[in-house]
Amino acid sequence: MKLKKFRFDILLISILVISLVSWLVVWSITANNKNRKAVITHDDEVIMELDLSVDREIELYNLENGKKLEYRMIIIVKDNKIWVEENECPNHDCIKEGKKSKVGDVIICLPNKIIIRIDKL
Repeated sequence: MKLKKFRFDILLISILVISLVSWLVVWSITANNKNRKAVITHDDEVIMELDLSVDREIELYNLENGKKLEYRMIIIVKDNKIWVEENECPNHDCIKEGKKSKVGDVIICLPNKIIIRIDKL
């Protein structure tokens, strides 16, 4: 009789531990994906910071500091993701990098010397 009760206790504790670990994993993933921003730099100078929770479309060519990019590019922020939709440069590597949403993700456009990095707010 004691053996059956002991097995039930182990089973119950195992289920509770698995549930707790699962909840912690889901919570950490969702907590990490909130409050993010994209930092856009040109020649190591921050030109723009964008909250990823606000959908927008940005055309980069004439920069606020008076400089111009070599090629016009369009950046999209939508559904907490950022990507380069269009770029007039010859290789289009930044477009091929796709949509980014996690802290630490980076999109690089070498011809324009643009780096888009995702950070926490």
